[in-house]
Amino acid sequence: MEFKELTLAELSCGYFRAKETGRLTCIFCGESFEEGIVYPSRGRSVTAQRAAAEHIFDQHGGVFHGLIQLDKQINGLSEAQKDILTGMYEGTDNKELGEELRISAATVRTHKFNIQKMKRQAQILLAILAQIEDEELVAARKQLEPDEVKKDALEMPQSDQDFRRNMLHPFFTQFDLK
Repeated sequence: MEFKELTLAELSCGYFRAKETGRLTCIFCGESFEEGIVYPSRGRSVTAQRAAAEHIFDQHGGVFHGLIQLDKQINGLSEAQKDILTGMYEGTDNKELGEELRISAATVRTHKFNIQKMKRQAQILLAILAQIEDEELVAARKQLEPDEVKKDALEMPQSDQDFRRNMLHPFFTQFDLK
């Protein structure tokens, strides 16, 4: 399975369940674990799910490190963004992270702000794509659409268009960006 076919849940846990076999497969190396089999791991016996999770941590440094180490073509992150995210993951404060990266604490904060902005944009993009790709959402939309949709009826009033352009829209200002 390719990265582009994985769900957010599969990316977050680091493995996917094969539909044909039910095996749990590591997204980073392809190691697989069969449900119902007991695996030795860290000196004890564990389930396939626990074995997969421990494998990902032991062999790839965990899901975070496995994902962050992927090529920029796959994860879309620059080296600076990877450094900032790694510092965030490790709980490093802005001043210390700035010293490590030889940048100011203000620049670290700016990077963090931009990463949070990318997160919001990605969430909105995922919601938009769900409206296109999710069969249940498409079916619900088709039930709600009138037979003859008039373009004029769907246009937003001018004041709403101006509001949408406002970068300080309440949707974007109600979140803690730390």
